[in-house]
Amino acid sequence: MSGAAPAGAHWVGIDWGTTHRRAWYFAGGELAGRYADDQGVLACAPRFAESLRELLQRLSVPADSTVVMAGMVGSATGWQEVPYLDAGQPVTAWARQLVPVAGAARWFIVPGCCWQQGDEVDVMRGEETQLLGAWSWAPRDGWYLLPGTHSKWVQLREGRVVQLRTCMSGELYALLSRHGTLASLMPPAAGGRADDPLVHAQAFAQGVHAAGRGDLSRELFGCRARVVTGRLRREEAGAYLSGLLLGTEWHEALAHGLPRDAAVCVIGCPALSRLHLRCAQVLGLEAVALDADAVQVAAWRALGARAMETQA
Repeated sequence: MSGAAPAGAHWVGIDWGTTHRRAWYFAGGELAGRYADDQGVLACAPRFAESLRELLQRLSVPADSTVVMAGMVGSATGWQEVPYLDAGQPVTAWARQLVPVAGAARWFIVPGCCWQQGDEVDVMRGEETQLLGAWSWAPRDGWYLLPGTHSKWVQLREGRVVQLRTCMSGELYALLSRHGTLASLMPPAAGGRADDPLVHAQAFAQGVHAAGRGDLSRELFGCRARVVTGRLRREEAGAYLSGLLLGTEWHEALAHGLPRDAAVCVIGCPALSRLHLRCAQVLGLEAVALDADAVQVAAWRALGARAMETQA
């Protein structure tokens, strides 16, 4: 993978998820524009081609620009289902297996990644571009964490995925804080600092430590028990719950081979990265936040260059 695009080349990289879409426009290999909207695959179906053309017009890109798309756009509910690639391939090989969109010579979809070990299986779509970007930016084996609604924990060895584990912490937090037994304990979402779990740093840390007891179902109810018995203030319940869910991820990573002296590379939005760095600190572990935007730009640069080579 050369990573270099022909002079004058134009392409667009798109992270096309379920509910949101983000685009990066490159001209001659340099980032020239960005665009984001709420036109995820649910909003666009089935008019994907028309929606993409509208996006390209908003970016004011040449009509013959190459387009590389990743995420749920390649799922069974997306534009065109693209099979997962086996995780045993090096991350650098993923860029060489772009799938053309039927009937569109310059439009491509990035395959997702499937990891299997014995009876275990896990998948990702979209996050694989961040791993490729991180590797293109600075090749490094070890552990990566891509936090989000569904956090991805990935171990790379010799540039290959040897472990992939998805944790539904973000989705669980949203469900538990809005419905069921714990919902009445949660403060209303206000935005900004009022929603920051680290405002109640001690409660957050207590949740991280409680996760180490390894019984998440019981510990979740324990959040309520702590409040009703006065062990935890009601306004601290959200921070405790956040620490419990995120802490579970870290304890599970340790149980699956994360060395205590290894530095985990975190690639995510600043708010989530900050929470995970605090988890690591509470547990005496090391984590470093990579610049998620720089990583994604590196990914699109590599993928775009490869797409241009495909057409040469």
